[in-house]
Amino acid sequence: MSDKIAAGIVLFNPNIKKLSAVIDSLKEQLINICLVDNASDNISEVEQLYEDKKSEKIDISLIKNSENKGIATALNQIMNNALHNGFDWVLCFDQDSLPPKKLLSELSKYIGLNNVGIVSPRIMDIHTGRYLYNDGEDKSKESLDYQLIDKCITSGSLVSVKAWSTVGRYDEYLFIDYVDFDFCIRMRKMGYKIVQANKIVMKHELGNMKVKRLLFKKVAVMNHKAMRKYYMTRNRIYCEYKYYNRFGLRNLFGIIKTIILVIFYEEDKYKKIKAIMKGLSDGMKDSKKFRTRKKNEK
Repeated sequence: MSDKIAAGIVLFNPNIKKLSAVIDSLKEQLINICLVDNASDNISEVEQLYEDKKSEKIDISLIKNSENKGIATALNQIMNNALHNGFDWVLCFDQDSLPPKKLLSELSKYIGLNNVGIVSPRIMDIHTGRYLYNDGEDKSKESLDYQLIDKCITSGSLVSVKAWSTVGRYDEYLFIDYVDFDFCIRMRKMGYKIVQANKIVMKHELGNMKVKRLLFKKVAVMNHKAMRKYYMTRNRIYCEYKYYNRFGLRNLFGIIKTIILVIFYEEDKYKKIKAIMKGLSDGMKDSKKFRTRKKNEK
């Protein structure tokens, strides 16, 4: 393979045992590894693990942020590190994913396709065994080796350094949620393709997902903390105005559904609903520049 591939892992208070397993799995797939730590409370343990892996002759580096700068900033640091070290692609991870064997070899089969910006595996939630179906995915094509999709999560995905540079990096305003989906929208707008490799599955921890029954339908309850509820709400509104100049009934129903699930199935109800409402307020306020865009263009 002529393309040079590195790996990057975003860290924030990681489970050291799980992180060690991720690094060992990547080591077996023969790639350089860049760790970016977002001011973890257990940074001393991260540093010790880093030194241990270096002593095992693993090609690994560690970037330490003095504060939590969010996933978007950490991903940009990883991609920038790859760019300056001559890598063409980066296999991106967060600490909640475990790379399956042959992940790299399976994903790299498709980087030679025309205008590919991202290659993603299929994603299975580690708690429920449910697959994460991305918008645009055609379930009837699961028997095919690969298919084009509209969006994917970053963790487990092989991202083109050239495409990242071309579309304008990850949006650091978003901090955590919608960082990957925002990036995918810009990828497609710039003519890049997002490919899903159907023959490889990666297990990933999507919050603390549980499947519950609401009336006559099974629903996924994510059990994210209040901070995540805030960013999910704020960023979904921000991105809708950023790209589509609208709030949209889908967003309204999505927020209402989240509140209902919190009330019926989650703990810290008051704290989470308060976070959702603040996210709604901040999302509307921060997207004002996009809501006035059409007026300014006239």
